[in-house]
Parts: sequence; structure tokens; C-alpha cells
Amino acid sequence: MSPRPKGPSQDEHAIRTTAAEFVAAWNRNDVKALAACFTYDGDLMDPAGRVGRGRAEVEKLLAQAWNGILKGSQITMPQRHLRFLRPDVAIADYDCEISGVHGNDGKETILRGHISGVLSKEGDRWLVVSARPTLLSPSQASVKHLGERRA
Repeated sequence: MSPRPKGPSQDEHAIRTTAAEFVAAWNRNDVKALAACFTYDGDLMDPAGRVGRGRAEVEKLLAQAWNGILKGSQITMPQRHLRFLRPDVAIADYDCEISGVHGNDGKETILRGHISGVLSKEGDRWLVVSARPTLLSPSQASVKHLGERRA
């Protein structure tokens, strides 16, 4: 048995590239580019439980959010975990922090949460098949990991 190569594989790098494209599209408020990170038949269930099935519906769901509280927001999305289910299918978990969110009262806030996504390989690219973002409650947001408090 040959030793496992050190460092990220080409596929791990490609998945990180897709995540970086997603973050860049979010931070420039480009809903079309965000939706382009999904497969043609991909789906998104937002934290409120609304679902977009297919890239066009995902784009519509994202556009609704950008016409509301997410307009002008910025995201950071460090990868927490990546697991290959098959050579062409992976599940990735990301912590996320969204700044510049404006509530109904007009006050700016920061949202913290988690995004789980299933990705599939299409050619040399990895695209999101399914994404499930969740938001932490204010009490959960103060806990980084079980038993660890945020500074």
C-alpha cells in the first residue's frame, strides 16, 4: 500500500475553490454567481425552511434574501470538515459569520451559524447539490465548540 499524499488533494482544492467563489459572490452581492455555485438541479433550504429546488429557484430564494436583511452583508465561511462519500460526491461543513445584517428595527447585527453542503464533481468543478444553512441562537452563538466559550 502506497503512503497517502500529504496536503490537500486536487479535489479538496477544487472544493475550497468553489467555497471561495461562493464567499466572493456573496461579498459582492452577486446572486447570479451565488446560484452558479449550485448544480442545475441543486437545492437550498434556508434557515426559515424555505426551499429552492433547481438553480433558478435557488437564485430566486437568494434574491429575496438580498432584497431584505442580507442586502450588503458580508460572509466568512471557514471549512470545518470535509468527507468524500464517493470519488465524485462530498459533504462539507462550514462555520459562517454574516456581518452587515439589518434587522426589522434597522439595527445592524452579526449572524453566526453553520452550513452543511453536499457537493458533486462535474468535470473539473465541484458544485453544490444541496445546502442547509442554520443559524445559531444568541446563546449558542456565544459557544464556539461544546465546552468552549468565544472570546
